[in-house]
Amino acid sequence: MTGSKSTNYTRIWDVWIRVFHWSFAATVIFMLVSGETGFLFFDWHQPVGEFVLALLLFRICWGFVGSSNARLISLFVNPLSAVKHLVHLLRGTVSQERGHNAAGGWAVLVMLLLIAFQAISGLFIADEDELIEGAFYGSIDYDISERLLHMHHLNAKILMIVIGIHVFMVFFYLVRAGHNLITPMITGKMRWLGAEPARVVKFANPALGLVLLVACLVVAAVVFGWKNI
Repeated sequence: MTGSKSTNYTRIWDVWIRVFHWSFAATVIFMLVSGETGFLFFDWHQPVGEFVLALLLFRICWGFVGSSNARLISLFVNPLSAVKHLVHLLRGTVSQERGHNAAGGWAVLVMLLLIAFQAISGLFIADEDELIEGAFYGSIDYDISERLLHMHHLNAKILMIVIGIHVFMVFFYLVRAGHNLITPMITGKMRWLGAEPARVVKFANPALGLVLLVACLVVAAVVFGWKNI
């Protein structure tokens, strides 16, 4: 091998981070499309929204007991580090990370919070004709529910912008810095180009993730009254 850099494939994401990512992406996109267009709205918007909350609960749990680079605490870094990272990205000199980088960590937190608000607010509202009611609709003051409905619609538009930025940035990393962020989220492995070894990641037992996912689905089934699980 010649040159100062080595080319190796190193494991980066565990199976449950990947399952969560793609399941979450598919369900959130469906929710936005159905909410904006009415596509399968009356049959699936509410149950899929409740499933999103089950996925969020799983991600929170996995963020405490899962693999080390999946820990939620690792996403909280000095905001200045995120700014510096973006500056290096613009210059094309950003280094690889075996996990979320400083800017990506904050982006994940923002998206999780926005989606959490969207899904939770949906529990307390009904559509304009009150043909579909959230699981807890009527449990809070009607005026508050109406405000939440307005915020639910507004937040959906914000989410579409944030998701659009997220997709753009994935391709920007590929073009500007040569970092492929898509393939590792599919295969779990990344092409490590650094001369230095990748930082150590402690991977959790996949069986633990399965137990957690089932437990989160059971909790959601009990709370939301699912009858077919």
